[in-house]
Amino acid sequence: MALNVNRSVTDPFYRYKMPRIQAKVEGKGNGIKTVISNMVEIAKALERPPTYPTKYFGCELGAQTQVDQKNERYIVNGEHDAAKLQDILDGFIKKFVLCPACENPETLLTVRKQQINSKCKACGHMYIIDQRHRLATFIVKNPPKIEVDFSVVKEKKPSKTNGTNGTDAQDENNENKQDSSSGDEVQIADEEDEDWAPEVESEKLTSGINKLVISADLDKSIEERLEMLYTYFQDMKKKNEIGDGKALRNEAERLELKQKATLLLANVLFNEQIVAEKQIEKYKKCLLQFTANDEKAQRYLLGGIEQVVTKFKDVLLVRAPHIIKGLYDTDICDEDSILKWAEKPTSKFVSKTESKAIIAACEKVINWLKEAEEETEDDDDDDDDDDEIKFDGAKTSQMAQQNAERLNKQITAVNDENGEEIDIENI
Repeated sequence: MALNVNRSVTDPFYRYKMPRIQAKVEGKGNGIKTVISNMVEIAKALERPPTYPTKYFGCELGAQTQVDQKNERYIVNGEHDAAKLQDILDGFIKKFVLCPACENPETLLTVRKQQINSKCKACGHMYIIDQRHRLATFIVKNPPKIEVDFSVVKEKKPSKTNGTNGTDAQDENNENKQDSSSGDEVQIADEEDEDWAPEVESEKLTSGINKLVISADLDKSIEERLEMLYTYFQDMKKKNEIGDGKALRNEAERLELKQKATLLLANVLFNEQIVAEKQIEKYKKCLLQFTANDEKAQRYLLGGIEQVVTKFKDVLLVRAPHIIKGLYDTDICDEDSILKWAEKPTSKFVSKTESKAIIAACEKVINWLKEAEEETEDDDDDDDDDDEIKFDGAKTSQMAQQNAERLNKQITAVNDENGEEIDIENI
């Protein structure tokens, strides 16, 4: 029985249909696997390569997949029933097939500049696929092959004026509405897509080469890939294309350097004006693409901050507390990461002496974070004890104000190079 491609549509006359998944379990024990016997037919209905939904199953189930295109065997390791796979397939269809504007599955995928572009043939909507899913990386490395429909490809030849040949050439020119008088050239009838994607023939010729280039990049050493990524970050800043940082994150993920990338970002984005120009706030969205919920990436970023402070020591050493508190206030680095960084100076990014000096300069901020953490733990203990006094919202707000006042007292005014005092409220 055929199913609606978009199963949220219950209309029995819905025109987009696909076959129901047929799954067969083979093997025993550790060798058990599930063969999707009609994956080719399903993929054809979705107009996607059968490897895409197969890999999607592997990503969602945390299982290895096997593809034997010659024998049309698409396998997911482990035992999985057809109903479960059908539900997972709905997620693939929503993320990689349906148009977000009209919810029709008539979309065409193309890969350009390490991004997956999609265009809906039904409504004309163009958009970029969210590349946070692991399948997106596979698609970038294995772009869909675009078949050329030669029924719409016309070869324009110089017109002839003798006999019927002249008439045929004129009719052909009229049919194709071509104004150019150049020699032999191939044109695609649908010219409105000219700016949307590269020429079909060029993409067919270069897709394999692009795949080899991507693989070759990953074969390079970490140092070589870091140099590539550093150059890319510098170019993006020169072009003023940092934006929200998604493009930078995608390139870092392509080179498998997402966590280490923050070390490079600190050196590219920040200079001696990091505090004066509020550069942390300026690049907050970009940095969060890398550091959100990633302690290791935050640690590399703090290492990069050490390098920047050391590079501009005369200006930035006294401003180190401002920088660390700025990273904390913007949620780029969390409390635990900063405290762990302060616990153990290291010579990994700068000399150990310089690392100790920077941490010592930030002592007041670090102590404040420690006390705030202890008070939070005490509050949690109070909540568990029914005999303790429970504060209402007003008292909690008052306590927060008292903590801020205590911080002002703890972090004494720091003299900058002009002899002016810096208030902690401005940190």
